[in-house]
Amino acid sequence: MNNENHPDLNLSELETIIGYTFNDKHLGLRAITTRAYSSLHPLLPDNQALEFLGDAVLSLVTAELLYEKWPHLKDRDALCDMTPEGVMTKIRQEVVNNQYLTECATKHNLCQKIYDENAHPPAISSTCHGDDIIEALIAAIYLDSKRDITPAKTFILQFLDLPTLLNNEKRLLAMVTTKNPKDKLIHKIQELMKDNLTIDYPVIEDRLDKIDNTHHFVLGIRIDEKLLPGITGEGKNKLEAQYEAADKAYQLLEDIHWDLSKINTATVETNDSK
Repeated sequence: MNNENHPDLNLSELETIIGYTFNDKHLGLRAITTRAYSSLHPLLPDNQALEFLGDAVLSLVTAELLYEKWPHLKDRDALCDMTPEGVMTKIRQEVVNNQYLTECATKHNLCQKIYDENAHPPAISSTCHGDDIIEALIAAIYLDSKRDITPAKTFILQFLDLPTLLNNEKRLLAMVTTKNPKDKLIHKIQELMKDNLTIDYPVIEDRLDKIDNTHHFVLGIRIDEKLLPGITGEGKNKLEAQYEAADKAYQLLEDIHWDLSKINTATVETNDSK
């Protein structure tokens, strides 16, 4: 990667932010090169493969930390009926979700250091997903360290401030015992109606940005084959969209006192009905 093909970037600024100096500068630059930018500069590899590897490394490091934390949690009354796997899986999902990673990236202005199609010099843009950048950097650090996971683990601990999160046991217990919107909706329906009603989330729209290969999903929600009118959830993955749709559905059903007979059949066209 040379300056003829890539605008000048003071990589040392990024390295100062993340607390790591790359031996292979090309690898560091690749971690912050989006597919959108790479599509305009075909000789420059994008960071999507790094994102995939970084997600796995992040999951491993977080799983190890939670395993070490488990002896301090296992005797809590709130967890007595839960398995270690169930507890740790839920905490990991809550701690390292896309929203938290994006918040960390924003806090450290990472999106101002990426190569994007509209950025010359690099600057924040609407196509920057901070969680993707963090995952790509994790992988780049791991590979740059000759697959020694220690530097990547140090970056994860410090940049994401995981010790502070994991030492807050009150918050961890709340993560486990508080139901996500989908579970909350299911349990409420089962509690009130005692019926095995089906709940699903049909895709109303799936917008693919061909430049950076990202999706934006719009999902509806069906309960007992009835599509709730005006209720949709949106997100860059289906789980985010399902959570939003479930949360809105819960509020709607509260308003009608959980009387499904008051739900009019929706006419919204879904992708699975086309």
